[in-house]
Amino acid sequence: MSSEDVIQRAFEIIGEALSLEPEDFQDHETWKFLGLGDLLATAVASDLTNETGKPIDPSDFTTHQTVGAFKQFLRGGDGNSKPATSNATNGTSTTTTSKPTEPTDPWQGLPKPKVPLSVILQGKPSPSTKTTLFLFPDGSGAGTAYGTLPPLSPTTCLVALNSPFLRQASAFTVSIERMAALWLPEILRLQPEGPYVLGGWSAGGYYAFEVAKLLVKAGKKVKQLVLIDSPCRLEFEALPEQVVAELTRKGLMGASGARKAPEWLVQHFTSTVLSVEQYAPEPMGEKDVPPKVSFVWVREGLVESVAESGLEVDLGVKVTRFLLEPREELKTVGWERLLPGAEYGFDYMTGNHFQITQSPHVESLGRILQKVVE
Repeated sequence: MSSEDVIQRAFEIIGEALSLEPEDFQDHETWKFLGLGDLLATAVASDLTNETGKPIDPSDFTTHQTVGAFKQFLRGGDGNSKPATSNATNGTSTTTTSKPTEPTDPWQGLPKPKVPLSVILQGKPSPSTKTTLFLFPDGSGAGTAYGTLPPLSPTTCLVALNSPFLRQASAFTVSIERMAALWLPEILRLQPEGPYVLGGWSAGGYYAFEVAKLLVKAGKKVKQLVLIDSPCRLEFEALPEQVVAELTRKGLMGASGARKAPEWLVQHFTSTVLSVEQYAPEPMGEKDVPPKVSFVWVREGLVESVAESGLEVDLGVKVTRFLLEPREELKTVGWERLLPGAEYGFDYMTGNHFQITQSPHVESLGRILQKVVE
């Protein structure tokens, strides 16, 4: 077999094991992200050796941890990429890697955004504005999802941030911290001085947290964070790709009514998950922590019963249970270690994680935001 024939057959075999088509694999995806655990890697390595005639060891998936690196290995090249290490915190396995060296200019090497970085949804930044609330997007990258929020207050300006990588998700290979740096000038343009109120849904909570750190570093004051159903990275894993695929297949992710999630949303969500997988947040110093941190949680899961839903997912992954199963009233769930010493507030809204900006549940969120930012 030629090297390309070996690659084609190899990814047919791997695809069968992971319930993916060979063309679904992206070179930047890691085997950990795709859900190739140790036991499955052992079985797949044996099948690859038998089918292709090329000796494959399970450790090859660790040595060549991305799809692209593994393809290069199959071609006979090196393709080495250093594996991530696992650090158990409170029984939760999290990916820890050395922090990448970020460029002085965060836009270096990146394409120009195809959409505006910010959209003013309510009010306008002015001296008469009591509060400007900046809301960062979830994994979809679309801050305009907050456009469904009811009017909050005549003295509140609501600004939604759009991802720089909307409609070009393949370029989204940057860290959560670098994403925050991309948004910082836009926030300072709209509100040159604090105090700032920042919030975000899901991964948007991570962006809000990192932007808060950058503002404090710049000598600005952040008075409040609003974390909307945002699972702390110290306690929860990144969402496995298999779960993304299953939720997409069942029409549970980013869907509205009978309409399934558009392809651009799924692509951006996948890129976000890859970025979150590498995210290892560091705490703010207690003197820098915003005085008030407001949590908004949903109680409902995506399905009433995982067993009866037909979803093929691993419920041993905490973040999968977080999304799928009904919950008790959550509290800080790890965020207290990143934001020590704040005054914490808790509110609970209707709907599940992906219905937060959909009617009628967004009305519940609107009432909460109206209260917490007063």
